[in-house]
Amino acid sequence: MSWFTPKSPVDSETKEWIENAFDWLIEELGVDTLRSVEMILPTDDFFPDVYDGSRATIDSMVDRVCEYMDVDPELVDLRYFENDDGSRFHSLASEGSEGRHAIGTYHMGRDGKYKISLDTSQARDPQTLVATIAHELGHVILLGEERLDPEYADHEPMTDLLTVFYGFGIFSANSSFVFEQWTNAQFQGWRAGGSGYLSEEMYGYSLAMFAYLRQETNPAWEQYLKTNVKSYFRSALKFINSTDQTRLAKYL
Repeated sequence: MSWFTPKSPVDSETKEWIENAFDWLIEELGVDTLRSVEMILPTDDFFPDVYDGSRATIDSMVDRVCEYMDVDPELVDLRYFENDDGSRFHSLASEGSEGRHAIGTYHMGRDGKYKISLDTSQARDPQTLVATIAHELGHVILLGEERLDPEYADHEPMTDLLTVFYGFGIFSANSSFVFEQWTNAQFQGWRAGGSGYLSEEMYGYSLAMFAYLRQETNPAWEQYLKTNVKSYFRSALKFINSTDQTRLAKYL
């Protein structure tokens, strides 16, 4: 019965974009890279350094993410800023958010170093901070190393997808939608927002492609995904494995 036919959590146009983008990343960085990277988990095994939100401990976190993404930390010029309202939403956050500004920035300096700025107001949430660091280091790999044309319209979503490719998909996906309480002198309430350029559904499908290409049918790391993303991931992986409707099957 059609009721039980596996369905993709994304529409056909989005599915095609994700698979085309993944295909380009594989051609550019190598399928062996995809299969050899570790899935980075929000555990002490991967982040054993003491973290208290200070700039010194953020520096250590950046060095750690550089190591996992094979970026030379000596080429990274790290700077800090703080948003006036203390919120953590990208100006181009995922659909449905109320984003207002970036929580991380990147540009290439004249001295040949990669200038990365991080919003210190997000230091209270180390998982979102790791996602932001991975995204900005993704710019280093794609733009700084001249792999991608800066004028490419989808370079920000591609950079988020690169974090999945390098094993930071749990951090990026879990930070793609935020529901948090706010308060001020007179009122309190709730707000929703995101810290990335891909939706939860897109992350679910992207993580499924990651697992599929690594031949992980029931990965233990899915336990670290937030409920919505985990549901989309499972649906997508079942869809891909059951229908084999993916152009990336050529890499198996």
